[in-house]
Amino acid sequence: MYNLRKRPKGNYIQNASWEALYLLLENWKTDLEFYFFDIKFLNNLVENHFSELLACQNLDELRELQMEVFELQNQCEYILACIQNNRESIIDIINNNFPDDTSKFRVEIQHLEDNIEVFIDNERELRRNIFIMIKEVFKSKKSKNVWLFN
Repeated sequence: MYNLRKRPKGNYIQNASWEALYLLLENWKTDLEFYFFDIKFLNNLVENHFSELLACQNLDELRELQMEVFELQNQCEYILACIQNNRESIIDIINNNFPDDTSKFRVEIQHLEDNIEVFIDNERELRRNIFIMIKEVFKSKKSKNVWLFN
């Protein structure tokens, strides 16, 4: 499993300074922005090769694949929004505009980290599946071209 944590293990989120947590959220934001770009690329890849994929896959599988891409893109947007909200909350905490009990907020950041890890696992699995399908398309194209020249 991918280890997103760019921090020591244990109770780091519970004990870290607000500045350190803010930097951690910034790292997560950067990573998720990359994954969002990657999902868009995967979507374009499927759309650009849809007719060729249709020759190798059945239509229901491709529709399901497109729904997975759409759901993953929405999940990424949601996580990015949560990261932004948490960053703003940390700024409020640093400026003393937040309630005194911040332990629940730290638990929320831990849950966010867990959600990011699940998202990354899902994105990797989706990418793997799309690449396998595209590989089959390219193999079929190559064999046709070899046949034409022999």
